[in-house]
Amino acid sequence: MTIGLRFPLPVCYNGAEVSAVQFCHKLDFLMNITNTSNSALSRSVNLDASHISRLRSGRRNAPRDRDYLKAMSGYFARRCTEDYQLKALFDTMKLSPAAPGEGGTAEQIFLWLTEGENSGARTVEHFLIGFSNAKAGQAPPAAPLWPAPPALPRAGVGVYYGVEGKRQAVILFLSAVIACKKPQTLLLFSDEATDWMTADRSFAARWASLMSQVLARGNRIRIIHTVSRDLDEMLSAITQWMPLYMSGAIEPYFYPKKRDGVFKKTLFIAPDTMAVASGSAGNMIDKAANLIFRDRRAVAALQEEFDQYLAMCRPLMRIFTFRDEKPYLDTLLEFEKEKSDSIMKTESLSLLTMPEAVVAGMISRLGKPDGRLLEYHRNRTDLFLESLRSSSFTEIVRLPDAETVLGGSVKVAFSVLLDGGAGCYTPEEYIAHLENLVLLLRAHENFHVYITSDVLEDRYMVYAKEELGAIVAKTSAPSVALAMNEGNMTAAFWDYLRSVMGNRPFGSLDNGAAAERLGRYIGRLKSRLA
Repeated sequence: MTIGLRFPLPVCYNGAEVSAVQFCHKLDFLMNITNTSNSALSRSVNLDASHISRLRSGRRNAPRDRDYLKAMSGYFARRCTEDYQLKALFDTMKLSPAAPGEGGTAEQIFLWLTEGENSGARTVEHFLIGFSNAKAGQAPPAAPLWPAPPALPRAGVGVYYGVEGKRQAVILFLSAVIACKKPQTLLLFSDEATDWMTADRSFAARWASLMSQVLARGNRIRIIHTVSRDLDEMLSAITQWMPLYMSGAIEPYFYPKKRDGVFKKTLFIAPDTMAVASGSAGNMIDKAANLIFRDRRAVAALQEEFDQYLAMCRPLMRIFTFRDEKPYLDTLLEFEKEKSDSIMKTESLSLLTMPEAVVAGMISRLGKPDGRLLEYHRNRTDLFLESLRSSSFTEIVRLPDAETVLGGSVKVAFSVLLDGGAGCYTPEEYIAHLENLVLLLRAHENFHVYITSDVLEDRYMVYAKEELGAIVAKTSAPSVALAMNEGNMTAAFWDYLRSVMGNRPFGSLDNGAAAERLGRYIGRLKSRLA
């Protein structure tokens, strides 16, 4: 259930092609030319061999920690000793030969590896910031002025050409849906370039206004997203749709197999009203014909086409708001039954590692003393402890200043979704939760805590299981959670969490050092509390 990252295509290793592509292609070239295996590079730079494999295939983005890239560059420089290797290397990098000595070659390799690299981790981070600021339930924005489109065709079909024609057709489509008294489920799909919707700001505002009005009138939307778009474009699209997703009236899907992308199509269908259809090959969207169909049989035929495609699709994500407490908690339980290495980052400490006595006290304080939430927590804890026998779990923790803790201002992770309003720890509850982290560190070698030096409070949670799925939650009101298991998006969020930790191997996290640091912090809090 998710979004998508475009896997790189194979490249030929000549300067013109490799120098313009992604980090994974550059790494693969260097490993091939130096005859380096994943395990050999792993030993040299202290990264897991499996992580090297994913970096090489494009399933992971370039390490955020520059020390790893410098170590790689030095390794490859030492391995490039033959004349043919040096010639191929500098021809590919389009650089003049380095100065004599390892440092010069290593430095040029490092610069090549880092130039123009669009960090997937940074892209995800920007998405999370926009996601945490998303608002829902706002009144539909006033529609800006826009050149009036032609009147609806009296005949069964109307034709509108190019990008401007597509905009006109879409405005006619949405306006007709708004005018329809009977709510319906709209069917939307497009794998054409999205510039027609986003490049003109006034049209984008007009589109947003009309879409808000469509949903305000009780209509629903079933949309098939295109996951072959690059990560930037897909996360940008999800961010733009987020206020609409938070209405609970949108069902997103995706097609899980690869398509060649030569022929592209757009279908906007309102089964009781009309349909818009267009097709293009390559980059000819500026010249494409956009057709409006009002004939019932034509609309029904296009609906059947959409339904046939939908039958081959999967849910892109499940969307939960504070009204969906039980489905959300059920999904968490299902998620935690899966065995895989996990990383979690929250705005404070995770509910998963919260001791039962603290959970019970908070449930009572939040006005939910029916015992059901406590039972959910016990089940989650049992699954969590069971998973630690075979899989690692790392919690990324930010330690607030003592005044925030003692003032009772540390938020409970995700209390907004469970309560519809924010909740905070008492100082005693927060200390008890920290003490439980220390107990877990000492009792389970597969449990780790990474203490981040970040001073900013993030209003979101990211919980990822490697190659299985991710749950991303907005913890500020109005709250929303996204559960996804599409492979590319799972990899993107997993890579983001690894980057927060500097892409360190799990075995390099020192449980003893983390326990000691937490112990000193707890001691300072207790001395201030006394």
